[in-house]
Amino acid sequence: MPKNNFMNNFMLPPNLMNTSKDNVPNITFGGVSLPEKTIYIDFASSTPLDIRVFQEMSPWMLGYFANAANRTHPMGELTEYAIGVARTNIASLFNVTFDEIIFTSSATESNNLLLRGLVENPHRKRNKIVYCATEHSSIVATAISLFESYSKTLGIQIEELPVDQNGQIIMKEAERIINNDTICVCVMDVNNETGIFQTKMHEIRNLCTKAETILHVDASQGFARTSTIANNIDFDTATISSSKIYGPKGAAALIIKKRRPKIRIEAQLTGGGHEFNLRSSTPNTAAIVGFALACTLQIQESQQRIKHYKKMEQVFCNEIQKHIKTYFYGNESNKVPGIVTLYFSGVNAMKLLEESKTICASVGSACKTLQATASHVLVAMGVDLEHTLSSFRVSFGLTNSEDEVREAARHLATTAIKLRDSSATLL
Repeated sequence: MPKNNFMNNFMLPPNLMNTSKDNVPNITFGGVSLPEKTIYIDFASSTPLDIRVFQEMSPWMLGYFANAANRTHPMGELTEYAIGVARTNIASLFNVTFDEIIFTSSATESNNLLLRGLVENPHRKRNKIVYCATEHSSIVATAISLFESYSKTLGIQIEELPVDQNGQIIMKEAERIINNDTICVCVMDVNNETGIFQTKMHEIRNLCTKAETILHVDASQGFARTSTIANNIDFDTATISSSKIYGPKGAAALIIKKRRPKIRIEAQLTGGGHEFNLRSSTPNTAAIVGFALACTLQIQESQQRIKHYKKMEQVFCNEIQKHIKTYFYGNESNKVPGIVTLYFSGVNAMKLLEESKTICASVGSACKTLQATASHVLVAMGVDLEHTLSSFRVSFGLTNSEDEVREAARHLATTAIKLRDSSATLL
């Protein structure tokens, strides 16, 4: 079966150009060799660069290289203008003003800037950070770090919103936890590990409004898989990322809406006063320009992309169940297309992916110890430790074909069966 038409829009390593899928050469990157016929199904982690985005970026990498903060000469003015256009374009996509877009280097930095900036604001009058138990680690770890650093000196407290077995916030607990002492409430719209979308966003928005507190949405996966943020909920702040939408790495944004009272955060990088005095650093002009185009394409092509993700997921799930009994988290009614978390009973996920050398997928944590691979997301959903350690994520992208996702499914199933048989023999 020929590669789908999406392939024409993406960059490949030079030694993969003009090769057929049936005769894939040994792939090398910077002297590191990968196995032949490697199949990448980890698009929720990172996406390839759309060649249209690359073409938009290249003049700002090769020619117009000046620092946008230097307005004393034409080259600086030109790069400043390019960033201004990119900022305005992204703002228009989300119906905000250009000065509500703060460019950062990653979604992790955006989340850190918000939480640390809120806590360290000298005019802060509230003390409690509230976050969903299944949030990305850049929210959870940052909140814990702030508690450890400032609980005694600034009175900072943190509290988790518990979820049920379907990953949905337990509203009775949310009503108890979110109050007038809450600085902000962090709830991602689509979970990065399971693809499950948070159906309680409207209720959470209402609680935040009642408590007059900030609703922060990490929409890194939500925007990438649905082209909206929190299903058009009126969020106060949000995070979006370029690397999840076929844009360049090194670009993301923190959206801070103008509210009354004003949302005030303390800058974490100081020195030059960039990004409205919130993030000093020489701007990555090329990445920002590419990010803006990637956002536009994500919205323009969203229906086509979602259809493709759904098809790849169906093909993969149908194929893998032909070979081995498979358990899935979430279903078509409560999750976005193209992100699947699954497990095979009795098979450790880390060992499975280590043995499946040609399949690029991921487990819930990058920690090295066996115990640490237990996903905090699945633990929060009440999954027992054995099944948590057996769970892994596959996520599909625009360059995947039906043939290769079938092959990935067969390979994973075959490897799992061998591991399970080997384990049984050892016993």
